[in-house]
Amino acid sequence: MNLSQAVDARRSVRAFANQPVPRAAVDRAIELAVQAPAPHHSAPWRFALISDPKRKAEVSRAMGAAWETDLRADGLDADRIASILARSHELLTGTPLLTICCADMSRAHTYGDERRSRAEWSLFAHAVGAALQTFMLSLAADGIASCWISAPVFCGADVQRSLELPDTVEPHALVLVGYASPDYVPRPRPTATADEFVVADW
Repeated sequence: MNLSQAVDARRSVRAFANQPVPRAAVDRAIELAVQAPAPHHSAPWRFALISDPKRKAEVSRAMGAAWETDLRADGLDADRIASILARSHELLTGTPLLTICCADMSRAHTYGDERRSRAEWSLFAHAVGAALQTFMLSLAADGIASCWISAPVFCGADVQRSLELPDTVEPHALVLVGYASPDYVPRPRPTATADEFVVADW
């Protein structure tokens, strides 16, 4: 599978077959992902792999509790919140493998001002994003589906505690990993041209 085919194969899939994901394919995806660019040769990427049902339920509940607080603050009623959280819990606990992509901020440079400190954090977030794309493309090339979910960004401390991660290891993304459900049919992607996204071209 060439790059274009892998990009086309990578879709955000949320319905998975009850089939385990080969660890060799996940390891290969990580080994490719950590070849992404990173600031200061820091290699900040860290991956938490969660296939144990009890652990999946624990991290789901931790994120769910944080999300419930936010939804209440947004003014949603209790029934609506319960419905949202139930669907999320079912999705997370029913996915064969949950992958939490993190940045080890102990690898970051320390600055004495807020501007550069925020920029440094952004650099590490960019590095995680670069690795994340490669991780999912590698899985797609092996016929394994995935879906990026941003929830850990909103409740990183809760995920850290649930997974007993060091304080310096910041969760950035949750990736659902598994073989697509047999009845999953990908929708055609809308066509796009570079001109739609170029804002300056001198």
